[in-house]
Amino acid sequence: MKVSRRVTKPFAVPHALLVYFRRELYKAISFVMVAFVGLFAFFDLIAEVDRLNLPGTSWFYYFVAVMLGLPARVYEIAPIAALIGSIYALVQFAASSELTAMRAAGLSTTSMLKMLVRIATGVVVVTVLFGEGVAPLAERAAVPMRAKALGYEVDRDFRSGYWMRDTYTDPQTGPRVRFVNFDSFDKEGDLRKLEYYELDADFRIRAWVRAETARFDPEVGDWILRNVLMQRYFDDAVQNEEAARSGLTIHASPVEKLEALRWRSNLSPELLTGLFVRPDRMSAWQLYNYSRFLSSNLQATGNIDLALAKKLMYPFAILIMMMISLPFAYLHFRSGSVSVKVFAGIMIGVGFHLVNNLFSHLSMVASFPPFISAALPSLIGFVVGMAALWWVSQPAPWRTLNVLRNR
Repeated sequence: MKVSRRVTKPFAVPHALLVYFRRELYKAISFVMVAFVGLFAFFDLIAEVDRLNLPGTSWFYYFVAVMLGLPARVYEIAPIAALIGSIYALVQFAASSELTAMRAAGLSTTSMLKMLVRIATGVVVVTVLFGEGVAPLAERAAVPMRAKALGYEVDRDFRSGYWMRDTYTDPQTGPRVRFVNFDSFDKEGDLRKLEYYELDADFRIRAWVRAETARFDPEVGDWILRNVLMQRYFDDAVQNEEAARSGLTIHASPVEKLEALRWRSNLSPELLTGLFVRPDRMSAWQLYNYSRFLSSNLQATGNIDLALAKKLMYPFAILIMMMISLPFAYLHFRSGSVSVKVFAGIMIGVGFHLVNNLFSHLSMVASFPPFISAALPSLIGFVVGMAALWWVSQPAPWRTLNVLRNR
């Protein structure tokens, strides 16, 4: 007599079930995202209420500037919104016993995890589009808009204005180093009171240029300087009495006055964006180019490299946040209400944000490699999430704990 054995096939997730899960999770995540973005937009609006009552200010331009800042808010809030929205949707499935029925039909923890990863991919794609495409363009447009709204030029960080080092190779004179300074960035997008000193390969000054304004010409790739004062210094120096005593020779041309001058430089509006826009609101490509520019000019790139590393790790953070939400679906509904579990999700999201900032500061203070500092919070979250998922998916987790204690 032969005994037939029933072979259990792995549970294949039906397409209709995947669509149902995706729709409910996307609805919950979108609701949380809209709520958080609206809250931050309200805070941004009231931040400058006292200044908008002054003459020369504009509520319209300020409202437009705040609206242009919302794509960056979407990118910043995405991991927390994904976590809270996923927890809310999965807890609702557990509360209505839908998840219990699915598990009884053969839906395993592995299948649920794979389904959640597929759903999270859509959230990651949308977030990356916002962070790499929409947010940097909107943030760059918001800078002059905010200047128009508040009726002044973009503030400078130091009394002497902004300083940048520019290297340029001239076909005739060879490599030159320029130390560029400009006072501010006006409402029309022009640089105000630009001045630079040009040095040769031996670090001898060769030219001094001052201009009232500088506007970038995107068609040619040069800057157009207006109301220019220029003075050049030559090698064929003549000796004067005072210079002879000190052993110096100088020969400077008279100061020239020009209405306009084309100035070729490696500086571009995209690189200057790093002076006015926070690094975490720049795209990964902008951060990469800015880091290369600073490195070529022997300037520190620590904060830029850290922002770039966090940009590259950000999609994985969103994915891990949604994976962390899965253990909440295994908790019995009577053990806590939906609000308690959502509150726990908020605390986890805030904790992840704090740990992320902690490692960012450690990278700057303790000289940790940027990619290690950016990857460690996500790695810790992944390990904790998978351990929690294994724990709650056990038939009797507390009994397992007693067994481990008795060993």
